[in-house]
Amino acid sequence: MTVPFGLIQGKAAKYAAYAFHGFLPYQTILSNNLLYMTENKSRRPRRSSDELRDDVLNAATEIIGEDGFAKSSLMRIANLANVESTVFYRHFGNWEEFMDCFTRKYDYWFSDVVDSVEKNQCVEKEFSSILHRLFDELNEDVIMQKLLKWEIHETNVITKRTARMREFNAMPLLRHYQRALGETDIRIGAVLALLMGGIYFLVLHKECSPLAGIDVNDESGRQEIHNAIDWFSKMLFSRPNEQNMKQNIADILRSNGVSEDIIEDCCSLL
Repeated sequence: MTVPFGLIQGKAAKYAAYAFHGFLPYQTILSNNLLYMTENKSRRPRRSSDELRDDVLNAATEIIGEDGFAKSSLMRIANLANVESTVFYRHFGNWEEFMDCFTRKYDYWFSDVVDSVEKNQCVEKEFSSILHRLFDELNEDVIMQKLLKWEIHETNVITKRTARMREFNAMPLLRHYQRALGETDIRIGAVLALLMGGIYFLVLHKECSPLAGIDVNDESGRQEIHNAIDWFSKMLFSRPNEQNMKQNIADILRSNGVSEDIIEDCCSLL
C-alpha cells in the first residue's frame, strides 16, 4: 500500500517513519493524521486571559439571566463560552469560587444606588431618591432579581455572603438616617426593612400577580409606587420637625413660668 505522504502532517509525520520501516501499520498513520486534521480544524481561537474570563462571565450572565442560578452549571457555561473545563478550572479554581466571582459583580449594587443620589438636598428628598433608584434599578436588573430569588430558595456559602455584604453596605445609611430622625421613637432599620422588603417582593412577584392592585409591569403601577415613596418619606421626616416645634414651644412656655401640666396640655393639641 502506498501512503500519500502529502496528507501526513505534524505529529502524524513521525508515524510515517515507523510505518516505512515496518514498525506500524499504515492504518495507524492515516487514523492519526485524520485525528490531527480534525483537531486542527476545530481548534478554538486563541484568546487572552482577560478575553477568556469575559467570555465565561458573559456566558454565565446569559444562562443565569434565562434560567437562574440554581439551574446553571459549569458545563453549560463552559460550553457556551467555548472553553475546556480544564481551562475553566485554571482561571476560576472551582465552581464555588467562580460563582463567588460572578456574584461579586452585584454585591455593591445597593452602594451604587446610594452613591448615585445627589447628596446636596434635604434629608427627605435624599431618602426618597434612594428608594426611587432602588426600585427602578432592581426592576430592570434581571441578574439581581435571580440572585435574590436564589438567596430566598437556597442557603449556602455564596448566598449568605452576598446577602450579608449587602447588609453591611447598608449600615452607614441606617446610621445616617437614624441621626437625621433625632430623638424619636422611630427606628429607621425597621422602616427600611419593610420598605425594601416590599420593593423586593413587588419586583420578584411581578410575573406572577399584581399586589394590592398594583402591577409594576405597567407604567401606571410603577408611578403609584413612586408616589407612595414620596408620601411615606414626607410623613417620616415631618415627624421630627413637629417634635422639635413642640419642644421649642414648651421651652418658651417654661421660660415664662407656665406650669408643666399646662405645657403638656398645650403640646398635646399640636
